[in-house]
Amino acid sequence: MNTRSLVPRVSCALLLALGLTVTPSAARAAAIGAQLGINRAALDGDTPLNTAYTDKAGVVTGLQGEIGLTDGLSLSVQPSFDQRKAGVLLAPATRGGSTTELELSFDYVSVPVVVKFAKAAGRTYVAGGVTVDFLTAATLSGQGSDRDVKSAFNSTGFGALLGFGVVFPAGRTRLTTELRFVQGIANMTPGTAAEAAGALAPRLHSNGWELIVGDLLPVGRH
Repeated sequence: MNTRSLVPRVSCALLLALGLTVTPSAARAAAIGAQLGINRAALDGDTPLNTAYTDKAGVVTGLQGEIGLTDGLSLSVQPSFDQRKAGVLLAPATRGGSTTELELSFDYVSVPVVVKFAKAAGRTYVAGGVTVDFLTAATLSGQGSDRDVKSAFNSTGFGALLGFGVVFPAGRTRLTTELRFVQGIANMTPGTAAEAAGALAPRLHSNGWELIVGDLLPVGRH
């Protein structure tokens, strides 16, 4: 699957569909912008014997398009590059040995579709939605080597998100800061057969916090 060409098509199709369904007054609330943030990702699920997972930081960056549906309610599509990392701690093989730490890194092209509920006269909002994730790379690093383990993980994933944001008006531009929690819904691996290809366990899910800042510039008539 060519995710680089698929994501822009999906995003454009969603925005077009939104434009056909909203009222003219709501359409005037359309806005576009960019966003940048960090995440603190974690793995949960099956844990191999003498193994533990630790949280690590990654980067989120991308675009966002927003269309007003009704007063105080908007829909946002946010195609992004999402880097998620997790540490893997292996217990010493012998008494008195040292713990081995590996790093598992995932690169995704993600398309969150988010509904925003404005509060406090538009100065804050509560957000909820889903995200579709397309895996572009997966690497297991440590002990002086990097191993490509992309084939051990599913190429597509799904998640749910819940967030809270604050809006800072700056002329026609709105600056936003949002803290959100993202929980993976789909299993990251195709099952027990994935272990032979480098997956740590037959059942894994990702979750984590994201802190994202962005800007939104209105488009169309106002």
